[in-house]
Amino acid sequence: MAPVTVAPTRDRFLRGGKPFFYLADTAWMAFSNLPEALWTEYVRYRREQGFTALQISILPVNHDTSVAPTNDAPFAPRRGGGWDYGARNGTYFDKAERMVAEAAAAGLVPVLGVLWRNYVPGTRSSTANPVAGPMPFDVMEQYAAHIAQRFRPYEPMFFISGDTLWESEDEPRYYLRALELIRAGCPDALISMHLTPQADLPDQFVDAVDFYLFQSGHGAGRTDLPWRLAEKFAAYRIRRPVINSEPCYEGHGRVSGARQVRGQWTRSEVRAAAWQSLLAGAKAGVTYGGHGVWSFHTREKRFLNDHKYVPMDWWEALRLPGAWDYAYARWLFETFGLADLTPNQNLVTGADPAIRAAASADGGVVAVYLPHAVGVEVDADLSRHRITLLDLERRLPYATDVTVVEGRTRLQLPNTMSDLLLIAVRPG
Repeated sequence: MAPVTVAPTRDRFLRGGKPFFYLADTAWMAFSNLPEALWTEYVRYRREQGFTALQISILPVNHDTSVAPTNDAPFAPRRGGGWDYGARNGTYFDKAERMVAEAAAAGLVPVLGVLWRNYVPGTRSSTANPVAGPMPFDVMEQYAAHIAQRFRPYEPMFFISGDTLWESEDEPRYYLRALELIRAGCPDALISMHLTPQADLPDQFVDAVDFYLFQSGHGAGRTDLPWRLAEKFAAYRIRRPVINSEPCYEGHGRVSGARQVRGQWTRSEVRAAAWQSLLAGAKAGVTYGGHGVWSFHTREKRFLNDHKYVPMDWWEALRLPGAWDYAYARWLFETFGLADLTPNQNLVTGADPAIRAAASADGGVVAVYLPHAVGVEVDADLSRHRITLLDLERRLPYATDVTVVEGRTRLQLPNTMSDLLLIAVRPG
């Protein structure tokens, strides 16, 4: 397979010269928490669903995971506790390479995280890390150079940081140097940063990366973040592909404060986050997360952050229905050419801002996402368009009556409790 590249439009990807929709699964802890014998089943299932990429942290996210004695460690244990960062565990990295090779052979792009923030001095998660403290700078340089060379044959993409909040003065130094070493050792790979919802990308990283990742996250009170952050990153001074790389995970707790939750994120809410991101400017793709898959949790493991709810066992979470909704979103984007659209909220002026609209430059294609079956007027004459109205819960089309009054299109919405996607295409 060919490496992923940035298209000439600078807002999407190509692979082998053809459009590439980045549909990733969140598999942060695969190398450390998943037995290699089970990896084949996982890869096969996600490939059959239509996923195109897997986001994996090369090193364990030790402050936020499912732990058990069976977990694999990337470094030798230190006497008295912790890890000896100067003693890489070759068995761990050999396993990781075989898993990456298998995913790549199946056509899935490995998207590899280099340094989650718990490995950088001064971050809260490094001081609260129950396994090992921060990684020394010189050892980090050796590690980054090593993984660039090791994974280069499998045409990966990389994100340098994980859950970055810019809370430590060491973070820019660590991340920039790691980025330089990955770029030198794997020059064809596209590189980004994985940020927390609150974080911006400093100018030096805007210049250095190839695409933008943001996470709208799991916060109970911020269901507006999928479209607000998409708009923000799409408006950065250098145009690059934008992806919501961590929307709310299906089954994850709605986090409110340090140890409070307000129920779990549902399939419909997870689906809404995807469509609101995609139509608000983050149209290069989207990442799905199932609570249990990202940590490869099983019942005998202890989940460190049970305030998020203890996850389902990963093989059950793997089959949560929201993953199929994300695969359907990819199919619709590719079938109707929705990556060619530009956000256009003027089409639904005055409507609930959770309703998102986008259109082609000539108005020949219009898409509107409705999180609920509510009345809406589109500020365009769609009388000559072929209109498709889709129930996204059941993935079924509805027939709808259209009335045009003074250039505005009114739609007769069906009696359904599902969210809807309107796609209007003008023939010719």
